[in-house]
Amino acid sequence: MNESGKESNIDISGNVVLVCYKYNVPLNDPCCYPLGFMHVSSWLKQIGCNVKILNYNLWEYDFREEIKNQNFVLFTGFEEFKSKIIRDANICKELGIKTLLGGALSTFCSEEMSKYVDYVFKGEIDLNTDIDKISFPDYEGFEIREYHKRNNLRHVGILTSRGCPYACTFCSQTCKFRMRSLDNVFQEIDLYVEKYNAELVVFNDNTFNLNKNRFLKICKEMKDRSLAWGASIRCDIFDEDMAIAAKNSGCQSFIVGVESFIQKRLDMMNKQIKIEDVYRTLDLLNMYNIEYKGNILLGFENESYKDIAEEVSSIPERYSVTPVLVQPFIGTSNGVKRLINTEEVNFLNKVFEEYINSKGLYLYPF
Repeated sequence: MNESGKESNIDISGNVVLVCYKYNVPLNDPCCYPLGFMHVSSWLKQIGCNVKILNYNLWEYDFREEIKNQNFVLFTGFEEFKSKIIRDANICKELGIKTLLGGALSTFCSEEMSKYVDYVFKGEIDLNTDIDKISFPDYEGFEIREYHKRNNLRHVGILTSRGCPYACTFCSQTCKFRMRSLDNVFQEIDLYVEKYNAELVVFNDNTFNLNKNRFLKICKEMKDRSLAWGASIRCDIFDEDMAIAAKNSGCQSFIVGVESFIQKRLDMMNKQIKIEDVYRTLDLLNMYNIEYKGNILLGFENESYKDIAEEVSSIPERYSVTPVLVQPFIGTSNGVKRLINTEEVNFLNKVFEEYINSKGLYLYPF
């Protein structure tokens, strides 16, 4: 366990509250489950803690009342949760309750956040060198049945890997890249089918198709189980064999790492793909009628309004992609400074939002 706090060691025990603030995604979104925090919950229960979960994606709470008689309160999240974490950490301090922070905010802003909480954990709290020995996420504690009541489909999120071996400039990682064995993955899937009658599996890996043979094996297993599924894929590791296997195994949709139709911009983002990879992948998805969505990222630090207009004009109409301004993502510098002015930023955001809404979509997190 990596930690940076006021003491060299911390013994997490007794009554622990996990605070999960409301995400900027609807409950029927494939990425609605806070899988990282759910893994932490399972780990805490495994070491003997009494865990209480405040899941603001489902309910509202009286925070001060909920944390009474608790030993620790654990926060996680991105920069948009910062003000709430500081507010609630102060309440914990008033009541003499120790506070801990994990996730991206603690990993990339540890020095700043250590001013507000007692312990700041960098990286993975439940770090285990053998990824197959990490306990499954705590769907029970996070009330998966309530999620299912509010959705048309009973879906679950699965991580077949952690982290990402790539280093795109607009993204950041809080854990090292590791893959689970497929036996372990399908043990988890079969458990959710039996326990929750899951009918849709969303593979929440940062990049699902890193290995073609592994991808094809997963397709075969999903076909054998007659389960619908979806995932996020790269364009340089996708071919017709994979498209056919995905279609025949119940794949409903992909999130595709497109980002740009201009090679110099892909290189600037350190995507490590060629423009022909993008066209090939999207054409295959169109050919085999597999739904997908992808972002075109605009407004990087050195891009002018003319550069943005050039990219937008290059987007082929036949592809299901949406232009968006790159947003400041913790751990990166993208979106913090822009060459375009505030008036241009506001205008483009309005135009892109209207375009996305006209397609019946919403701005997908990236």
